[in-house]
Amino acid sequence: VEIVDVTGALAAINVAGPNARELLGRLTELDISPEGFKYLDLKEAPVAGIPCLLLRIGFVGELGYEIHCPSPLAAHLWDTLLEHGADLGVRPFGLEAQRILRLEKQHIIVGQDTDSESNALDAGMPWIVKLDKDDFVGKWALEHFQERGPRERLVGFELEGAAVPAEGSQVVVGGRPAGRVTSARWSEELQRSIGLAWVPPALAEEGSRLEIRLDGSLRSAVVRLQPFFDPEGTRLRA
Repeated sequence: VEIVDVTGALAAINVAGPNARELLGRLTELDISPEGFKYLDLKEAPVAGIPCLLLRIGFVGELGYEIHCPSPLAAHLWDTLLEHGADLGVRPFGLEAQRILRLEKQHIIVGQDTDSESNALDAGMPWIVKLDKDDFVGKWALEHFQERGPRERLVGFELEGAAVPAEGSQVVVGGRPAGRVTSARWSEELQRSIGLAWVPPALAEEGSRLEIRLDGSLRSAVVRLQPFFDPEGTRLRA
Protein backbone atom coordinates (compact mmCIF):
# COMPACT_ATOMS: atom_id res chain seq x y z
CA VAL A 1 0.00 0.00 0.00
CA GLU A 2 1.36 3.40 -0.96
CA ILE A 3 0.01 6.56 0.65
CA VAL A 4 0.56 9.82 -1.21
CA ASP A 5 0.01 13.24 0.36
CA VAL A 6 -2.13 15.17 -2.14
CA THR A 7 -2.80 18.18 0.09
CA GLY A 8 -1.03 20.59 -2.22
CA ALA A 9 -2.68 19.12 -5.31
CA LEU A 10 -6.19 20.01 -4.18
CA ALA A 11 -7.94 23.29 -3.46
CA ALA A 12 -11.24 23.86 -1.66
CA ILE A 13 -13.89 26.53 -2.18
CA ASN A 14 -16.89 26.92 0.09
CA VAL A 15 -20.13 28.17 -1.47
CA ALA A 16 -22.61 29.08 1.27
CA GLY A 17 -25.82 30.99 1.72
CA PRO A 18 -29.48 30.84 0.68
CA ASN A 19 -28.57 31.08 -3.03
CA ALA A 20 -25.79 28.47 -2.93
CA ARG A 21 -27.93 25.77 -4.57
CA GLU A 22 -29.04 28.14 -7.32
CA LEU A 23 -25.46 29.15 -8.10
CA LEU A 24 -24.03 25.64 -8.11
CA GLY A 25 -26.92 24.42 -10.26
CA ARG A 26 -25.84 26.82 -13.00
CA LEU A 27 -22.45 25.12 -13.27
CA THR A 28 -23.11 21.39 -12.90
CA GLU A 29 -25.35 18.68 -14.36
CA LEU A 30 -25.46 16.96 -10.97
CA ASP A 31 -28.84 16.69 -9.26
CA ILE A 32 -28.35 19.04 -6.33
CA SER A 33 -31.99 19.21 -5.28
CA PRO A 34 -32.65 18.67 -1.56
CA GLU A 35 -33.68 15.10 -2.39
CA GLY A 36 -30.86 14.42 -4.84
CA PHE A 37 -28.01 15.82 -2.73
CA LYS A 38 -28.85 15.58 0.96
CA TYR A 39 -27.09 17.18 3.91
CA LEU A 40 -23.77 15.40 4.65
CA ASP A 41 -23.75 13.69 1.22
CA LEU A 42 -20.57 13.47 -0.85
CA LYS A 43 -20.53 13.26 -4.64
CA GLU A 44 -18.11 13.55 -7.57
CA ALA A 45 -19.16 15.65 -10.54
CA PRO A 46 -17.83 18.30 -12.95
CA VAL A 47 -18.38 21.91 -11.93
CA ALA A 48 -17.76 24.47 -14.67
CA GLY A 49 -16.18 21.58 -16.59
CA ILE A 50 -13.71 20.83 -13.77
CA PRO A 51 -13.74 17.42 -12.07
CA CYS A 52 -14.68 18.08 -8.44
CA LEU A 53 -15.49 16.39 -5.18
CA LEU A 54 -18.53 18.03 -3.59
CA LEU A 55 -19.52 17.84 0.08
CA ARG A 56 -22.95 18.99 1.22
CA ILE A 57 -21.86 20.49 4.53
CA GLY A 58 -22.07 23.85 6.23
CA PHE A 59 -19.44 24.88 8.75
CA VAL A 60 -20.82 28.42 8.73
CA GLY A 61 -24.37 27.25 9.47
CA GLU A 62 -25.89 28.04 6.08
CA LEU A 63 -26.95 25.96 3.08
CA GLY A 64 -23.52 25.18 1.68
CA TYR A 65 -21.26 23.10 -0.50
CA GLU A 66 -17.54 22.48 -0.14
CA ILE A 67 -15.99 22.03 -3.58
CA HIS A 68 -12.60 20.32 -3.89
CA CYS A 69 -10.83 20.59 -7.22
CA PRO A 70 -7.30 20.34 -8.70
CA SER A 71 -5.26 23.29 -7.43
CA PRO A 72 -4.18 24.55 -10.89
CA LEU A 73 -7.85 24.97 -11.83
CA ALA A 74 -9.02 26.61 -8.59
CA ALA A 75 -8.60 30.21 -9.79
CA HIS A 76 -10.70 29.47 -12.88
CA LEU A 77 -13.42 27.87 -10.76
CA TRP A 78 -13.34 30.83 -8.35
CA ASP A 79 -13.72 33.37 -11.17
CA THR A 80 -16.50 31.34 -12.77
CA LEU A 81 -18.46 31.16 -9.51
CA LEU A 82 -18.19 34.93 -9.03
CA GLU A 83 -19.18 35.59 -12.64
CA HIS A 84 -22.22 33.32 -12.68
CA GLY A 85 -23.33 34.43 -9.22
CA ALA A 86 -23.10 38.17 -9.78
CA ASP A 87 -26.87 38.58 -10.12
CA LEU A 88 -27.34 36.53 -6.94
CA GLY A 89 -25.17 38.91 -4.93
CA VAL A 90 -22.29 36.46 -4.47
CA ARG A 91 -19.33 37.91 -2.56
CA PRO A 92 -16.06 36.49 -1.24
CA PHE A 93 -15.81 35.99 2.52
CA GLY A 94 -12.72 35.27 4.60
CA LEU A 95 -11.67 33.50 7.76
CA GLU A 96 -12.90 36.14 10.21
CA ALA A 97 -16.44 35.94 8.83
CA GLN A 98 -16.18 32.16 8.92
CA ARG A 99 -15.04 32.23 12.56
CA ILE A 100 -17.99 34.39 13.62
CA LEU A 101 -20.58 32.38 11.71
CA ARG A 102 -19.33 29.01 12.98
CA LEU A 103 -19.34 30.33 16.54
CA GLU A 104 -22.97 31.42 16.20
CA LYS A 105 -23.66 27.74 15.47
CA GLN A 106 -21.34 26.50 18.25
CA HIS A 107 -19.29 24.56 15.70
CA ILE A 108 -15.93 23.78 17.26
CA ILE A 109 -12.45 24.11 15.78
CA VAL A 110 -10.35 21.10 16.73
CA GLY A 111 -7.08 22.29 18.23
CA GLN A 112 -8.56 25.61 19.33
CA ASP A 113 -11.65 24.59 21.27
CA THR A 114 -10.08 21.22 22.07
CA ASP A 115 -6.63 19.99 23.02
CA SER A 116 -4.86 16.68 23.64
CA GLU A 117 -6.81 16.20 26.89
CA SER A 118 -10.25 16.69 25.31
CA ASN A 119 -12.68 13.98 24.26
CA ALA A 120 -15.95 13.89 22.34
CA LEU A 121 -18.06 13.17 25.42
CA ASP A 122 -16.78 16.09 27.48
CA ALA A 123 -17.10 18.32 24.41
CA GLY A 124 -20.81 17.52 24.26
CA MET A 125 -20.60 15.55 21.01
CA PRO A 126 -21.37 11.93 21.88
CA TRP A 127 -23.17 11.60 18.54
CA ILE A 128 -19.87 11.49 16.61
CA VAL A 129 -18.81 8.18 18.18
CA LYS A 130 -20.60 4.82 18.21
CA LEU A 131 -19.53 2.86 21.25
CA ASP A 132 -21.54 -0.15 20.08
CA LYS A 133 -19.04 -0.75 17.26
CA ASP A 134 -16.68 -3.73 17.63
CA ASP A 135 -13.58 -1.60 18.04
CA PHE A 136 -11.88 1.59 16.92
CA VAL A 137 -8.91 3.69 17.97
CA GLY A 138 -9.81 5.39 21.23
CA LYS A 139 -12.83 3.22 22.10
CA TRP A 140 -11.35 1.96 25.35
CA ALA A 141 -10.51 5.47 26.47
CA LEU A 142 -14.01 6.76 25.65
CA GLU A 143 -15.60 3.91 27.56
CA HIS A 144 -13.41 4.85 30.51
CA PHE A 145 -14.41 8.52 30.22
CA GLN A 146 -18.08 7.54 30.01
CA GLU A 147 -17.82 5.44 33.16
CA ARG A 148 -15.80 8.08 35.01
CA GLY A 149 -18.04 10.98 34.02
CA PRO A 150 -16.89 14.39 32.73
CA ARG A 151 -14.27 16.44 34.53
CA GLU A 152 -15.20 19.52 32.52
CA ARG A 153 -17.64 20.41 29.76
CA LEU A 154 -17.43 22.58 26.66
CA VAL A 155 -20.36 25.03 26.57
CA GLY A 156 -21.47 28.16 24.80
CA PHE A 157 -21.82 31.45 26.65
CA GLU A 158 -23.22 34.93 26.16
CA LEU A 159 -21.35 37.79 27.79
CA GLU A 160 -22.99 40.90 29.16
CA GLY A 161 -21.76 44.08 27.51
CA ALA A 162 -19.89 44.60 24.25
CA ALA A 163 -16.43 43.48 25.38
CA VAL A 164 -14.97 40.29 23.89
CA PRO A 165 -12.74 38.14 26.11
CA ALA A 166 -9.46 36.88 24.72
CA GLU A 167 -8.99 33.21 24.01
CA GLY A 168 -7.63 31.62 27.17
CA SER A 169 -9.41 34.05 29.51
CA GLN A 170 -10.29 32.62 32.91
CA VAL A 171 -13.75 31.40 33.82
CA VAL A 172 -14.21 32.25 37.49
CA VAL A 173 -16.57 30.63 39.99
CA GLY A 174 -16.69 31.74 43.62
CA GLY A 175 -13.66 33.94 43.06
CA ARG A 176 -11.50 31.02 41.90
CA PRO A 177 -10.39 29.99 38.38
CA ALA A 178 -12.67 27.20 37.17
CA GLY A 179 -12.27 27.06 33.40
CA ARG A 180 -11.09 28.82 30.27
CA VAL A 181 -12.46 30.55 27.18
CA THR A 182 -11.48 28.86 23.90
CA SER A 183 -13.25 31.12 21.38
CA ALA A 184 -15.09 34.43 21.55
CA ARG A 185 -16.36 36.98 19.03
CA TRP A 186 -18.77 39.87 18.75
CA SER A 187 -21.82 38.75 16.76
CA GLU A 188 -23.24 41.53 14.64
CA GLU A 189 -26.31 39.37 13.93
CA LEU A 190 -27.02 38.75 17.62
CA GLN A 191 -25.68 42.10 18.89
CA ARG A 192 -23.75 40.52 21.75
CA SER A 193 -20.50 38.77 22.60
CA ILE A 194 -20.62 34.99 22.34
CA GLY A 195 -18.10 32.24 22.87
CA LEU A 196 -17.17 28.72 23.93
CA ALA A 197 -15.55 27.76 27.22
CA TRP A 198 -14.61 24.75 29.29
CA VAL A 199 -16.41 24.82 32.65
CA PRO A 200 -17.02 22.46 35.60
CA PRO A 201 -19.80 19.91 34.87
CA ALA A 202 -22.06 21.48 37.49
CA LEU A 203 -22.19 24.67 35.38
CA ALA A 204 -22.95 22.89 32.11
CA GLU A 205 -26.67 23.67 32.38
CA GLU A 206 -28.73 26.05 30.26
CA GLY A 207 -28.88 29.45 31.94
CA SER A 208 -26.10 28.81 34.48
CA ARG A 209 -24.29 31.98 35.41
CA LEU A 210 -20.54 32.37 35.58
CA GLU A 211 -17.93 35.09 35.43
CA ILE A 212 -15.12 35.69 32.97
CA ARG A 213 -12.02 37.68 33.80
CA LEU A 214 -11.61 40.50 31.31
CA ASP A 215 -9.17 43.41 31.50
CA GLY A 216 -8.65 42.90 35.23
CA SER A 217 -12.34 42.76 36.13
CA LEU A 218 -15.04 40.09 36.16
CA ARG A 219 -17.87 40.13 33.62
CA SER A 220 -21.08 38.11 34.00
CA ALA A 221 -21.93 35.47 31.42
CA VAL A 222 -24.74 32.98 30.85
CA VAL A 223 -24.31 29.37 29.63
CA ARG A 224 -26.07 28.47 26.39
CA LEU A 225 -26.16 24.82 25.32
CA GLN A 226 -27.92 25.32 21.99
CA PRO A 227 -26.55 27.16 18.93
CA PHE A 228 -27.00 30.91 19.28
CA PHE A 229 -28.39 31.21 15.74
CA ASP A 230 -30.87 28.92 13.95
CA PRO A 231 -30.74 26.30 16.71
CA GLU A 232 -32.95 23.89 14.75
CA GLY A 233 -30.52 23.90 11.80
CA THR A 234 -33.24 24.86 9.32
CA ARG A 235 -30.94 26.94 7.13
CA LEU A 236 -28.10 24.43 7.34
CA ARG A 237 -30.30 21.59 6.08
CA ALA A 238 -32.36 23.64 3.60
